[in-house]
Parts: sequence; structure tokens; C-alpha cells
Amino acid sequence: MTKKIYLGSTGVDSGQLLLTDPCYIKMDKPNDTITYDDMCVSNSDSKQLINKFGAEVGVVIPTTVGDGVYSVYGKYDKQGNLKQLIVEIQ
Repeated sequence: MTKKIYLGSTGVDSGQLLLTDPCYIKMDKPNDTITYDDMCVSNSDSKQLINKFGAEVGVVIPTTVGDGVYSVYGKYDKQGNLKQLIVEIQ
């Protein structure tokens, strides 16, 4: 059995979530691998982000309900290892 634990929340102002490693996002200047336009694609499907080397570096997921603040939970196994992330989009 896994244990569900509240991890925090995330705000959304573009109607989308981005799941990526923080090292791929540079806030001080344009990013060489992911552009803001890549992150803010306007379509109804999830989008795999691929950098210039062909590596999968993130996923953009539309929230379907728009902007807001959404709770994030983790499910952990008996050993305390994170097994699943859950974002409640309501």
C-alpha cells in the first residue's frame, strides 16, 4: 500500500503545467534548450519537449480548467520511496 502525502501547491497562469528538471529552465536569460513559446504551446494535447540533442526534457500538460492553484501530492511505498505524483486539477 502506498501513502499519499501533500507536497504543496502550484500556481497556473497559462492554463498549463510544465513537468521538467529545474536545471532545464534558466530564469536569467533565454534557455538554449526550451523556449518560453515551447512551454506555452496552445493546443489541447500534452506536448513532449525535446531539446536540440533529441533528449526528452519535459512535458507540457493543459489543465483543461484554466488558471488556478492546484494541490500536489506524492504517493510513497513502505520504504518511503516516491512512486507517483498527483496534481489535483479541480
